Amino acid sequence: MSLVLLITSLLSAVVQGTPQISSTIKQIIMDIYGSLSAVINSGVVENVSASTVLAALAGVIVVLKNDPNLPAYKLVLVESIEKMVAAGLAADKEAQKGVDTTKLQPIEPLS
Repeated sequence: MSLVLLITSLLSAVVQGTPQISSTIKQIIMDIYGSLSAVINSGVVENVSASTVLAALAGVIVVLKNDPNLPAYKLVLVESIEKMVAAGLAADKEAQKGVDTTKLQPIEPLS
């Protein structure tokens, strides 16, 4: 099982195990999980990029944040995850630029 499928299956298990999330929201998240799983398992895409997975998670986060039945303590967790996803997307975008070799410097030895 790929890391992407593992993460999405864990997310779907958490969503299904949280009774406060409405059935409509659960269905949207499960549809996203199903679509992502189908694409990965189809073999059409050999490697799923980090940005693809993070963008899918960002979509799930938007849905969760708009669920009025989500308890406040879960919303805090969702907002923390949202910050991590945003940081991951920013880092992935920066990584796509490549390495500027003019900025490379020797690493100081540890003493």
